[in-house]
Amino acid sequence: MEEKINMTYEQAVSELEEIIRKLESGEASLDDSIALYSRGMELSKFCKEKLDSIVKKISILGQDGESESAFGE
Repeated sequence: MEEKINMTYEQAVSELEEIIRKLESGEASLDDSIALYSRGMELSKFCKEKLDSIVKKISILGQDGESESAFGE
């Protein structure tokens, strides 16, 4: 069962960077590495979904003709 991630995109990226650092350094045990990898995959999915949502919103703004005011053009 997947746990809902309750953080900002920036917080998720920061945690993901820390997980990558730990995995690359070899400082984690095998069991910890598996748990870190699993958490990293959850965070990666969360970040992708956030970015996909933002792209969709920007696309909708562009379709509504509001892109000039939204982006200062």
